[in-house]
Amino acid sequence: MAAVIPIIMKIVSIVFLIIFILSVTLLVFTFRKPKKVSLLSLILPVLISLITFTVFSFFIHYRPSILLLVGMGFAGLAIGIIWSQSTLVYAESGTVMSRNSIWYLVVWGGVFALTQLISIVTKKPPSIVMALLIMSTGSVIGMNGQMMRKYFSVKSSLGAPEASLQSCPNCGAKIEGKNAFCNKCGNKL
Repeated sequence: MAAVIPIIMKIVSIVFLIIFILSVTLLVFTFRKPKKVSLLSLILPVLISLITFTVFSFFIHYRPSILLLVGMGFAGLAIGIIWSQSTLVYAESGTVMSRNSIWYLVVWGGVFALTQLISIVTKKPPSIVMALLIMSTGSVIGMNGQMMRKYFSVKSSLGAPEASLQSCPNCGAKIEGKNAFCNKCGNKL
């Protein structure tokens, strides 16, 4: 069994590398295009990230300390929450949509470069791999958690008549009068 695990890890690594390359290609070509947002599209990345974390934890056979788990988890959550600010969530024709700014790509690239640099410099001991995995899982949870908050805010405003709209569905700023755009973030109301 011990001889099989390295082979399985290589196969898993190759599969994840292929998925990563496809994801990067898709991200670069579509990051600014409007996308339909659904609850499933927000939950699925979190589930995939948690499954990946669980699978790699099983194969690495490394149990992180509580300090590492909490520290890197919170760092990842913070990165994810900040990252979510680069995505505009809005309603268009009765559908919740999102569009990423260039900062989405910049933050993603920065986090990816940092994790790769750490991996290369440290020669990937299990503690570093686990720390980066915890951080990336936390960032996905933070990002998608914030996106869910935005999603539900916009979704709840879809059924409401426009005259009763009291706050911007994007940023939550108070709306006075019959403005067509939010005075704070510029979101179309």
